[in-house]
Amino acid sequence: MSNHYDQLWVHKYAPKTLEDLVLEPRNRDYFSKITDDVPNLLFYSGPGSGKSSIAKILVRDVLKCQYLYINASDENGIDTIRNKVMSFAQTRSLDGKRKIVLLDEADSISGEGARMLRNTMEEFAETTRFILTANYFNRIIAPIKSRCELIPLLPDFEGCMKRCCYILLQEKIKIDEAQKGLLRTFLEERYPDLRRMINDLQKYSITGSLQIPIKRESSNLAATLLGSLMQKVSALNLRKMVIESERAFNSDFQQLLKDLFESAYVCESLRENHKKALLVEIGESMYRDNQVLDHEINFYCCLQNLENILGSK
Repeated sequence: MSNHYDQLWVHKYAPKTLEDLVLEPRNRDYFSKITDDVPNLLFYSGPGSGKSSIAKILVRDVLKCQYLYINASDENGIDTIRNKVMSFAQTRSLDGKRKIVLLDEADSISGEGARMLRNTMEEFAETTRFILTANYFNRIIAPIKSRCELIPLLPDFEGCMKRCCYILLQEKIKIDEAQKGLLRTFLEERYPDLRRMINDLQKYSITGSLQIPIKRESSNLAATLLGSLMQKVSALNLRKMVIESERAFNSDFQQLLKDLFESAYVCESLRENHKKALLVEIGESMYRDNQVLDHEINFYCCLQNLENILGSK
């Protein structure tokens, strides 16, 4: 039996040309007409939606220009801007084209670094353009936003479906009728994170046949947790249940929070004021989950706050 983890599909099927990218029609049209006189660009959307791939394809294969790539999640201080970016930007390219600085995950740049970047973009506009990517648009300071053309990069969902089906076909994955019925919902739950779609499809295809669970473990657990809180079970006692179930729901606390949100939303026995407060608190916890170091502790704090809400009048 072949092992479908011999090579990660996200790398094996990574886009190499503009045609390979999953894009909304308006963005595809924009990128197909882009010229050497490109403005500064800021691509923003959630993780896994293709921002880095698009930026790299633009500089390598469309513009074919001299460029500097920096992953700002690793190099985000003022020294990087001063020593690398400014040194690269202050000279003209050998071919006479504008050079490009590609700052991946630019929302990680420190405050001082962001302020120096703003000045650098202004000072070297004649020789250099900047392409920035960001998972969190609100973390980019306004003076940088105002110097860029802002492009939200949500992939087209039907394009994601087509790409995933193409990968399954290329990998010769067997799909029965029941699994075909689950596939669209499975992908919709992960949209717009195409990377996660592909990774999870590979995980559920390791035997050579697609085996999407009919009922998610996280959905079952979320319903159980909400029911327990409503029955006045202490969040202190529920933490042990969550930790013991981590393997079953693959430690996907973001999905567990989403399922907890849906469980609260459809629960008819919740008082309206409690339901509204629960939904707001879970939403806040989902936001924090993208920034915390320990997702389990963040989830436990959410449970504790939900217990406090349900105990209120």
